Amino acid sequence: MKPIATVGVVGAGTMGSAIAQHFVMKGLPVILVDQQQQFLERGVGYMRDSLGEAMQRGLIDQQAFDQILGRLHCTTDQAELARADLVVEAIFENLEVKKGLFAELEKLVSKDCILASNTSSFLISEIAADLQTPERVVGVHYFYHAAKNKLVELIPGRKSDPGIVAALENFYAYYDKTPILVKDAPGFAVNRFFVPWLNEAARLYEEGCGSIAFIDRVACEVFGVGMGPFALMNATGVPIAMHAADGLASVLGAFYAPAEILHRQVEAKQDWDVEDTLLLNNGSDQKDVVTRRLVGASLGVAVQMVDEGVVDATPADLGARAGLRWPVGPFELLEKLGAENVRAMVESVFSPWGLPVPACLVDAAQADKLRLDWVTTEVVGDSGFIIFNLPDRMNPLGEEVMRQLDRCVDQLNARSDISKIFIHGKGKAFIAGADIKFFLDAMAAGDLERIQSFTEFGQQVLNKIGASGKTTYAYLDGLALGGGLELALACDYRIGTRRSVLAFPETGIGIYPGLGGTQRASRLIGVARAKQLIASGQFINAQQAYAYGLVDAVVEPLFDWRGLAEVSLEQCQAGRVQVTAQELEFAQFNGDLDHPLLAREEHAKLAKAISRKAPIALKTAMNLVDRGFGLDLQKGLQLELDGLKRIFATEDARTGLSSILSGKKPNYIGK
Repeated sequence: MKPIATVGVVGAGTMGSAIAQHFVMKGLPVILVDQQQQFLERGVGYMRDSLGEAMQRGLIDQQAFDQILGRLHCTTDQAELARADLVVEAIFENLEVKKGLFAELEKLVSKDCILASNTSSFLISEIAADLQTPERVVGVHYFYHAAKNKLVELIPGRKSDPGIVAALENFYAYYDKTPILVKDAPGFAVNRFFVPWLNEAARLYEEGCGSIAFIDRVACEVFGVGMGPFALMNATGVPIAMHAADGLASVLGAFYAPAEILHRQVEAKQDWDVEDTLLLNNGSDQKDVVTRRLVGASLGVAVQMVDEGVVDATPADLGARAGLRWPVGPFELLEKLGAENVRAMVESVFSPWGLPVPACLVDAAQADKLRLDWVTTEVVGDSGFIIFNLPDRMNPLGEEVMRQLDRCVDQLNARSDISKIFIHGKGKAFIAGADIKFFLDAMAAGDLERIQSFTEFGQQVLNKIGASGKTTYAYLDGLALGGGLELALACDYRIGTRRSVLAFPETGIGIYPGLGGTQRASRLIGVARAKQLIASGQFINAQQAYAYGLVDAVVEPLFDWRGLAEVSLEQCQAGRVQVTAQELEFAQFNGDLDHPLLAREEHAKLAKAISRKAPIALKTAMNLVDRGFGLDLQKGLQLELDGLKRIFATEDARTGLSSILSGKKPNYIGK
């Protein structure tokens, strides 16, 4: 398909201007169209304010500010959209007006231009029903603030071309959005379960089950969110919640209809008093009731959508995390609360409305529909792909992710029709390391055996990759840190891009690389360079990694990662340069912070970085490199496992790992 080089946006309101802002920030020229110049000026004002905030935070400078706005062309002449490759409609929610606009656009734009609607109220198939080329119309539902919020729901209409949908999915991912594929259905996916969550809170208040402040507090506690439903309605607009509920009710039934008190609040043109602790109707604060109703309403609808085929569980959870900023999505919460417990909650909420409990909560044979697939496989020609799909969390290696990785490796190793396996992480990270919270939870519980078991299993999985009969490749298009880099080292080849960042940060957080980092790195690039990277925690780009021999090729980021199937490398470590005498000196470094090597002027920069590392972890890591280098790889890996409990029992490990979550600089005491 023709590449998308220029984007048109119709409608310069709050949403349209933010959509335009995202594209110009990503380097794409944008044609912003509205009916009147004053609307365009207001839209540009929104963008200036937003970009001004970015300047104040130091995210961009004046030059970048000017360059971004320089890519924006504002016009009241719709005909200028003729040179756009993608046009996104973001006008007010009126079906007939939208249909009329698309009929006009169809005549104006080139035959290759994709037409997209940001509607939240209407089916894409309805909007495209009367067009001559409905196959090129797709829904692209953004979430506030569209320039900052990662989520975009991609909605194919009945006649949308699957090739266009796939191209848009790649396009949005390439330009730093998180697209999820959703069926053309009322409310699409995220709003379908989010709006009932808001509405049920209003019903609870109306019925006297808790004060506004209490219901918000319980919601925050149960769902792990920072803002409860009433505070969120205030932030996004109370009328928006009512209109969204009305829209869902008009096609899905009375359960979705807005609570009467929500109507009254909109009529009064007031926000909710989120500090209010008073109770309506002589009610009382009832935590169990509030929990049951909020969980039953939102998770019940989420499961209902999966039953109907509107969306799969994994993208639904990703939508909640990326679009709503929920720390866990509805299906991860369902696993946490227990399916049987949630089924009872859903039944208690649904039954008064005459709604059945979704089949996959009742029928064990259908329970697989609720499974979260964070690591998946795909086959293209003779190439198998392992895809990590936790982009909002930087694809961390935790217990369940490692189990799924193991299953995927086994699946592809067992296939006789493929000769290559590529490992790819969606989002900004290949894999940004292990799940820090998992380590801290296990340490807090005094369960170091859990960490030991996880790491032993992880090493087994990486050994399977290393021993695979297929040629294995790690596509490092983003952060490859800690465990992620260790996984890449288990592959035959590593492919970098200009977005690659590689590092072993472990000694800076009180531990050492335990998934083969101290062993595979030295065997690949030599003891001196391995020690230098592990000791300093130095972040290096793909070109540096190429010179070190850590990556075997550097390519431009691929628009479609499936294009890796065409990659064929002939030489491992193709770009490695000879180790310098200065680098070779690091082979003698033993981890002592007062080592003479660190006092030398030529090592001043590295010495400064090393001085901030945890002393025990630093010495242990250097010792592991030295002791393991002359051994068989498996014996070297066992050395890493033998020291795990000791390192995770240190106060420095607790301090360092905690610093990742707190954002505070660690202060190591060497204990």
